[in-house]
Amino acid sequence: LFKELDNSQYNPEELICGGCSDVVGAQVCGRHGVDFLEFKCRFCCSVAVYFCFGTTHFCTACHDDFQRLMSLPTKLLPKCPAGPKAVQLDGNECPLKIKHPPTGEEFPLGCGICRNINTF
Repeated sequence: LFKELDNSQYNPEELICGGCSDVVGAQVCGRHGVDFLEFKCRFCCSVAVYFCFGTTHFCTACHDDFQRLMSLPTKLLPKCPAGPKAVQLDGNECPLKIKHPPTGEEFPLGCGICRNINTF
């Protein structure tokens, strides 16, 4: 796994840790700061739980299939609604129940605590 990554071309100076990253300009919550910011998975309509390569947010299922997903051309990614592992879902309703950029783009969901409070 890591041997394949070692063959990829990247500039180590461009790598940024999650704490220093401002992926797509995520907002800071006025009440909770940055500790509970959530992102959409880049490859499906799920909440991300991993941040890898200094650039990419993944849900668990997509993270487990990252090598295949990272090699997919953008035009082959599903449209919303998209299920884990970049599977096209039936219907028109996003599982996140929000409007967001196309699959393949990073997108901040905002503060997870505030988002959960607003759903009750």
